[in-house]
Amino acid sequence: MNFSTYNDLAVQMAADLVNTRNPVDDTDTLTTVDELTAFLDAYERDWHTEDWHPGKPTGDDLASIRSLRDRLRGVFEAADEAAAAGILNELLDDAAARPRISVHSANPHLHFEPQQGGTSEWLTAATAMGLAVILCDFGIERFGSCCSSDCRDVFVDTSKNRSRRHCTTTCGTRENVAAHRRRMRDR
Repeated sequence: MNFSTYNDLAVQMAADLVNTRNPVDDTDTLTTVDELTAFLDAYERDWHTEDWHPGKPTGDDLASIRSLRDRLRGVFEAADEAAAAGILNELLDDAAARPRISVHSANPHLHFEPQQGGTSEWLTAATAMGLAVILCDFGIERFGSCCSSDCRDVFVDTSKNRSRRHCTTTCGTRENVAAHRRRMRDR
């Protein structure tokens, strides 16, 4: 499955943001402005352009982005397309996202950015728009949450037959080994 570069980056950023908190053991790697800055810096090359930059995150941004993270998880775990669409529409409204043609790379392409606001509005617009495109073009069944007993990381299923059940092969292998050991023990 090929997403455009915009979708790939925005969708990966959305999943990575959601995955900064593991609801199984309640670990959180997004608790300080410095951690948020490090998270955003990982995407700086792809999203900051000469004519637009989301700005340095603040404590208010941290609180908003942690809330965004929970709302984005709701998209990945939504029961149906209407529920996912409802969340995404609210996020796009909150960010006042508007399309803008950007020419910072070799080819003109669309960015969806807020007209006002800072880092949290920018991140809301980018991640919600990326997930909205996936929902509209590929359907709700492409969103997933890891089936491993000790992981709930989210992912977008890019398999041809939409069969992905785990966030990584590591989780899948760990679950398969555990199931094999249970079967061998029960013999």
